[in-house]
Amino acid sequence: MRNLIYLILTTGLLACQPKEETKNNKNETITEVDNTKVSTPVIEEDSLLSNLNEKIRADINNKDLYLKRADYYLEKQSPKEAMQDINRAFRIDTNYLPTLLKQADFLTKSGKLELSLAIIDKANKLYPNSSVIQVAYSQLYLVARNNTKSLSYADLAIKYDMYNAEAYYLKGFNFLEIGDTTKAISSYQTAVEQDPEYFEAYLELGLIFSQKNDPIAIEYFNNALEIQPNERRALYSKGMFEQEHEMYNEAMQSYTTAIKSNPDFREAHYNLGYIHLFYLKLYRQSQQYFTDAIEVDPRYKEAYYNRGYAFEMLGDINNAAKDYRKALEIDPSYDYAAKGLSRLNN
Repeated sequence: MRNLIYLILTTGLLACQPKEETKNNKNETITEVDNTKVSTPVIEEDSLLSNLNEKIRADINNKDLYLKRADYYLEKQSPKEAMQDINRAFRIDTNYLPTLLKQADFLTKSGKLELSLAIIDKANKLYPNSSVIQVAYSQLYLVARNNTKSLSYADLAIKYDMYNAEAYYLKGFNFLEIGDTTKAISSYQTAVEQDPEYFEAYLELGLIFSQKNDPIAIEYFNNALEIQPNERRALYSKGMFEQEHEMYNEAMQSYTTAIKSNPDFREAHYNLGYIHLFYLKLYRQSQQYFTDAIEVDPRYKEAYYNRGYAFEMLGDINNAAKDYRKALEIDPSYDYAAKGLSRLNN
């Protein structure tokens, strides 16, 4: 469930509030998660999936295996298959707590907060005084932007289990949203004390200290990267801190590492170009990085502009003008490109 909050809060669901579904009522019996109208990529079977499939064939009534495979599909951004496995686990045991929590997670991520709340309420009746259920409530109300309720449920989760790292993490997220950075830091630090492998908490601490221009941010990013060495957010955030503090070689290494595992990471390509263009004054080298960014996103106006600026610095007026015009074609109000053309005409 740990990645759920970050994914939700970065996919436009922040403003969602629990509301009544037109064809469902939270007092009705909870049924399977609806899996209609969900597009999904084709998943090629790798060794992990192959192993899970083999185990399921050998034990078709093992609900935990279906939930593990659902996690795999969610990580591969294949929600339709994930929902199917959650539903299979639900049919085996409609009152199994991990399945109910997985359903609630999925619905919260989908913005169906009223349905998610109904499932959590059911779980709470079946398993009173459960710390993990209070965490599920806290997650839901955080997504609904009700920080007061979210914090209240996080505190209740800690009351039932004082070592619940996720509850401390949720408190940190809430405190950060309401502007109490000191309490946010304390909560995140407590989260990693309870669970030294808590990637998201290390990442949040790195981001907070980055905003404070505190070099300890690098230590937190490195802690996160020890857990997930190729995670793009941690690599990019570390690279940005290094870039802004004139650690250009280190920043280029962070961006390059990010690109190796995420070839379509347009911002990493762009920042490599930016460092070469403005800090190292290596104009020709910068052009390739901007070109790489454009290949990822053909409407990346800033990449066109900066590639054009590199052409301008090299005295290649024709190609500079082409890139400035392309940037303006993408966004006619893009002032930098208009000023670039104006410079060329003077």
